[in-house]
Amino acid sequence: GECRRGVECPYRHEMPETGELSVQNIKDRYYGVNDPVAKKLMRKASDMPVLEVPDDQSIMTLYVGGLDARVTEQDLKDQFYHFGEIKSLRVITRQACAFVTFTTRKAAEE
Repeated sequence: GECRRGVECPYRHEMPETGELSVQNIKDRYYGVNDPVAKKLMRKASDMPVLEVPDDQSIMTLYVGGLDARVTEQDLKDQFYHFGEIKSLRVITRQACAFVTFTTRKAAEE
């Protein structure tokens, strides 16, 4: 295809002539093999903080954020029920989040 936006297009449409990206082929980029961009993203991801399991064994509630307005309570039940029995589920549409409380700590950790 060809971009028809011209100079207003925010994307680069030419292959770099120098550097790691200049020798990369399209299959490598597609599959993330020998891809310096993918390597950079993976390095950033590995530097991100990891969530630790809380010491308090009574905590059995998960926060689910970034929900689309179309996600229903039933959708969440369907997604989370296979981890264990759900005690309660509260969707806060205005905040695009939900709280899922399981009946056991093991289910919440899975």
